[in-house]
Amino acid sequence: MEFPAVALSFILALRISPLASGSKLQPHMPNVCAEQELAVVGQQQPCVQALTRAVKVWKQDCGGRRWCTGYERRVLYYTGYRQLYQLRSHTTYRCCPGWSQLAGEDGCLHHVDECQVHNGGCQQRCVNTLGSYYCECRPGSRLHTDGRTCIAVNSCALNNGGCEHDCVQVTLAQHRCQCRHNFQLQEDGKRCVLRNPCADGNGGCQHRCHGHRGRARCECHPGYRLGPDGKACEDVNECLTGLAMCSHQCLNTRGSFKCTCNPGYELGADGKQCYRIEMEIVNSCEANNGGCSHVCHHTSSGPVCTCNFGFRLEEDQKSCTDINECDTGSHCCHQDCYNYPGGYECSCHAGYRLSTDGCGCDDVDECSSNNGGCEHTCQNQPGSFQCGCEIGHKLDEDRRSCISLEDTVEALDGRRPVIRPIPHVAILRDEFTQLFNDDYEEEEEEEMEARGEHTLSEKFVCLERTFGPDCSLTCEDCANGAACNAEGTGCDCPAGWTGTLCNQTCPTGTFGSNCSQSCRCQNGGSCDPTTGACRCPPGVAGELCQDGCPKGFFGKQCRKKCNCANRGRCHRIYGACLCDPGLYGRYCHLACPRWVFGAGCSEECRCVQPHTRDCDRRDGSCHCKPGYRGERCETSCDPGYYGDGCKKKCGCSPGVSCDPVTGECQKECPPGYHGENCDQECPQGTFGAGCRWPCACGGAPCDPSTGQCHCPPGWMGHDCGQACPEGRWGPGCQEICPDCANDARCDPATGACVCPPGYTGQRCQDVCPPGWFGSDCQLSCSCGNEGHCHPVTGMCSCPPGWMGHNCQRACDVGHWGPDCAHACNCSNSDGSCSAETGQCLCDAGYTGGHCEHKCPEGWFGLSCRHQCQCENGAACDHVSGACTCSPGWRGTFCEHACPDGFYGLECRQTCDCLNGAHCDPVTGQCQCPPGWTGPRCGQACQENRYGQDCSQTCHCFNNATCSHVSGRCLCTAGWTGPTCQQACPAGSFGKNCLQRCLCQNGGTCDPATGVCACPTGWTGLACELACAQGQHGADCQQRCECHHGGLCDRRTGQCLCQPGWTGDKCESPCPEGRFGARCEELCDCGDSVSCHHVTGACDCPRGWRGRRCEKACLPGSFGKNCASRCTCPLGVPCHHVTGQCGCPPGLTGSGCEKSCLPGTFGEGCAQICQCSGATQECHPVTGACVCAPGFHGPSCQLECSPGWYGRDCERPCQCKNGARCDPATGMCHCPPGYIGADCGIGCPAGRYGQDCAGLCSCGAGAPCHPVTGDCVCPPGRAGPTCEQGCEKHRYGVGCQQTCSCHNGGLCDAADGSCSCAPGWTGKSCELECPPGRFGADCQLQCPCLHNGTCDPGTGTCRCPAGHYGPLCEHSCPAGFHGVGCRERCDCEHGAGCDPTSGRCRCPPGLHGERCHAGCKEGTYGEGCQRLCDCAGDVPCDPATGQCLCPPGKTGPTCAADCRPTHFGPDCHLTCQCAPSSSYCNARNGQCLCLDGHTGPTCREATQSLGPTRSPPPLEGLWLAEH
Repeated sequence: MEFPAVALSFILALRISPLASGSKLQPHMPNVCAEQELAVVGQQQPCVQALTRAVKVWKQDCGGRRWCTGYERRVLYYTGYRQLYQLRSHTTYRCCPGWSQLAGEDGCLHHVDECQVHNGGCQQRCVNTLGSYYCECRPGSRLHTDGRTCIAVNSCALNNGGCEHDCVQVTLAQHRCQCRHNFQLQEDGKRCVLRNPCADGNGGCQHRCHGHRGRARCECHPGYRLGPDGKACEDVNECLTGLAMCSHQCLNTRGSFKCTCNPGYELGADGKQCYRIEMEIVNSCEANNGGCSHVCHHTSSGPVCTCNFGFRLEEDQKSCTDINECDTGSHCCHQDCYNYPGGYECSCHAGYRLSTDGCGCDDVDECSSNNGGCEHTCQNQPGSFQCGCEIGHKLDEDRRSCISLEDTVEALDGRRPVIRPIPHVAILRDEFTQLFNDDYEEEEEEEMEARGEHTLSEKFVCLERTFGPDCSLTCEDCANGAACNAEGTGCDCPAGWTGTLCNQTCPTGTFGSNCSQSCRCQNGGSCDPTTGACRCPPGVAGELCQDGCPKGFFGKQCRKKCNCANRGRCHRIYGACLCDPGLYGRYCHLACPRWVFGAGCSEECRCVQPHTRDCDRRDGSCHCKPGYRGERCETSCDPGYYGDGCKKKCGCSPGVSCDPVTGECQKECPPGYHGENCDQECPQGTFGAGCRWPCACGGAPCDPSTGQCHCPPGWMGHDCGQACPEGRWGPGCQEICPDCANDARCDPATGACVCPPGYTGQRCQDVCPPGWFGSDCQLSCSCGNEGHCHPVTGMCSCPPGWMGHNCQRACDVGHWGPDCAHACNCSNSDGSCSAETGQCLCDAGYTGGHCEHKCPEGWFGLSCRHQCQCENGAACDHVSGACTCSPGWRGTFCEHACPDGFYGLECRQTCDCLNGAHCDPVTGQCQCPPGWTGPRCGQACQENRYGQDCSQTCHCFNNATCSHVSGRCLCTAGWTGPTCQQACPAGSFGKNCLQRCLCQNGGTCDPATGVCACPTGWTGLACELACAQGQHGADCQQRCECHHGGLCDRRTGQCLCQPGWTGDKCESPCPEGRFGARCEELCDCGDSVSCHHVTGACDCPRGWRGRRCEKACLPGSFGKNCASRCTCPLGVPCHHVTGQCGCPPGLTGSGCEKSCLPGTFGEGCAQICQCSGATQECHPVTGACVCAPGFHGPSCQLECSPGWYGRDCERPCQCKNGARCDPATGMCHCPPGYIGADCGIGCPAGRYGQDCAGLCSCGAGAPCHPVTGDCVCPPGRAGPTCEQGCEKHRYGVGCQQTCSCHNGGLCDAADGSCSCAPGWTGKSCELECPPGRFGADCQLQCPCLHNGTCDPGTGTCRCPAGHYGPLCEHSCPAGFHGVGCRERCDCEHGAGCDPTSGRCRCPPGLHGERCHAGCKEGTYGEGCQRLCDCAGDVPCDPATGQCLCPPGKTGPTCAADCRPTHFGPDCHLTCQCAPSSSYCNARNGQCLCLDGHTGPTCREATQSLGPTRSPPPLEGLWLAEH
């Protein structure tokens, strides 16, 4: 587990540095020593992460509706940074032992006199030295091995003074060793060896040289081993060989090693064992909220972060990210769900409203308000409503108004006409638009034990106006308008900002300049970091958020009870207890541990603990022990006072002091002694009665009785304040110093040569051997990493890549070379380069000698070795390779164009185009279909324009408009035709001439309105009424003027006379010879006899009677109407005309009514004619011979010439059509085919021949020849009786012409015109229906969807591959594809296929043509194109790419160790080991018990049978904590 960097600095806050009040220590200051420390340095490493999520999108082809919402998986790439930590060594500076720094001092100038306290523990004399002290004995005594007690002895008498040869007594207490001839004294001053073979070049030894029987023998310093040559020394890596035996971590150094401990532990006295720090309390959440995004809980192992309700803790265990309940399915929404940080909201589709439970959706009854805006009927439907119209009407384009139908057509089922609902519209909202909700639910918290922490301290000394943890920051890095301080060592932050670079807002509860002001906001309110203005949580108001929940309650409605001790306050939202000063714990039920106080027990008591009973846990005030006083109990009672607070006065005799605790008077002892029985000598440094007086000997002992000083060797004077003069040493400075080399001085106390640093030997004549330096070469060089140290100063000359006091510190970021003296010239994020070579180590996405260039276009990542896969002009992130799609494209590699209806970046914007227009996927500009214009294609083309971009001009007449889409003329009522130039055909009117005229009796209707224009003589709406009698003309408005009962024609007003009358006004009777209706009848009354003009009855002349006046009066009557009676005698004829008795010549008969019989003449017809031949007649009166009718000539022998007839052939024939005229009578003899008096009438239809007596036998109503009776067939008929039609492909008269109809068209046998089969058009049916049309004459429009074509004849849809259904409205069901969806997908593992091509659509984790192959190890995702980002050889899920962590590992890349309380694969299992008494194996959960515990979970106690063993190595183990 990687410990957060934040946790490493908390212990430092408790260790109050003694340097806090002084200036910062530098190596050049006096008495300052350098020490090496380990520090944890964090750095960021970029890593590319992928986020797969479902995005709501619009989709086509959703069954009944053309559009609907759905979800698509999308992968987003982003570059994150993970924090890596490294242990680095660095140098820190502290006061050398025995020295301290006071306020304002530049260095450690205050010498600590250890002899002032209990004489330094020495029995006799305590000698203070600079930085140390030592004990001395009086002359005649020597120091015991404990270094404190003295024993009386002659130094040479004891074991020869330790000398190997001779011991020379110099003084009573001092001696020196002396060697025999040819021997020399060794460095210890005691042993003697033969003349040193090592004197010449150290005997060739790298470290130490020892002479053995006259030969040089090499040895190495501790921590080194002798090399193969027997002279060189090699460093021993105790950490690798196991010699170090460090319980936690081991750091090898040259010649030695150092043990270090994990955070939370400290090194024991043996320098190897690590012990847990059990401090009373350290609030690790105090600084920067512990690095937590939301809530921080202090634990012994550092801050533990938790998140507010609705958020989840990220894998860094600090950041909180919102839980998208809408994606996880943990919401209650019935329809739409919108996520926002910390929660979610439900919403409903158009036509629904959110129900009171906040989850469901209730239908809105739109019809209940203003009838839904419908003109006729409104029908509510779930989520919508429908407008309907009455029979004879249809919905207008606004789907609400109703317009009349010209030709009302009932629905097939007899119900109301079909109505369509207003389409459902759902608004695709931006899923990234989120709102905050502060209403969080109560969270459970675990009570954490308040424990301290230990960490490796970290201190830096930055130079050259740099600052920051790694001295990499300068004044230019200050953020938010901050300026640098005067020294250039940090940023002066403006109000509201803090942090090293002023890039962090003030911690919670502070504001203003330097975040020095405390917020006064109450009830959980937070304040503005700049102004301090309070921002209150929900339900809390007021300037200071003072209007909140009463004490003891919390929650949105303040109805939840706080579970805090003593009815303590709790957090307004979360209910967490807010402890009063002096209390802590989850329920504020624990008093602060000892020596800490205040709110949250976060402050340390400032009392001097040895002098203090305890400090007040609320305010930190100190309660002193008896004998002490002061605010911090730092002062002892003044003489004469004792007890609590030093308020009691001693009751002792004058000059006698009392015990400051009990007040007991002290006994007066003689000079030199003290104690209850005065049997104890005065302690070192005191003398006199009661040992009350301090010696004034500069630290030297004095006579306990008199106080006279006993100066130590090297000092002289009454107060021992004078050092021996140069060249002198010893007691009383009586001895003469030896000759010391290399400017060495003589020790005034011992007379030994005190070598300057870098030299050794009895006379300081030898330079320090390699690896050693300093005074007497006793200091071991600590130069690591093959550095060389200076023999005098020990300063290391570091190899390239290393720096610091002992070359153990790697070059700081941005430096390289020997001693890290060179600055990196790199433009990467941290300015780093190879510490050895200076070569720049470029961040991912950068290249070049100085990392100054981004990866060339098309490449990304570390060393720019990865090739971008972005398509369609997408920008490729040079760091992560993530594609930034150009507008109009989407997908991981921008390979997909925006779906129809979306455009712009990430296709997030919805097209706002009307009327089926598509929008440009890049700009969103609407691409209008023909007939529409405007930014949203919402405006139809202006008048007289149509087509694409309204660029075409209409050619329509008679006030017609044209379709703005197709340009088809929309004729006004009464007109038709392509250009509306044809009036409606007779019998039709209205729009498109679809309505039938109702006018009768020849009335015509207005082609536009259908109003009937009646012919004269008719009236009424439909001209159904004839004019009333007596009226005529237009609309029967004129009156008739006919007489004699004549009727007038209702049209013309012309009189229709009653029979017998004529004239314009029927004012005249029929003319002579005519009678009856219209005087058309001819009187049949013989020559010169008129008839009645009405009845036609003949008006016989006198003497005649009968219907035709053809009869003479009966005998005995005569005259007019034969009314007169004859008066002639019996037997005498009476003339029927005159009544005259007797007949005149030429007449005979009873009434003289007959002509003479042929051959007779004269009176009484008594004479015989003398005319010859049959061709002559004689006159009945005179007897003269005349030619008979039909003859002429002198002898009447000549017949009349053709064309003439009658007497003397004087009359022309009147026969027609070639008829023969009778020469006598003029009667016409008609040829076949004609009839009538003059043969002027042809045979009626169906008759032929002589006298039209023959009946025609022609079929099909064909006429026949009037003479022959042969059938005359009409065009299209044939055969004797026209009973046969034309043969196929023939037409016309006699079926002689050839038809030109193609493609099954029917040819009209009469005129040859073509009736095309469905699907064809054109004069000869040569043209197939254009796309989108079908049926007879291509009049019908295809209804097929998804670009399906229809059969031009039947209209049957031919669906493209991937669709089926009557209208191609269905996509192929899963598992099928191709034309008619008849082919099965050949894909494995349940993968679907493209319904059109059948190509398998492999789900993530599979690939291959049939999705038959799983992803190879190390790859995942769609097409197995993505690489797993897992640590080591850890595999990843082939579908999602999630790393499948092995036991003991977790995190996004399985690079993190399990938390102490978890184990197993991905650390999902919880350890069962007892807390604080065992280690839990992170791989298998086994419990490894610490000493004193046993059992499977280490919960059983056991007795220790031997020395305790060290804890095991912690690799893979964690101390179980709960």
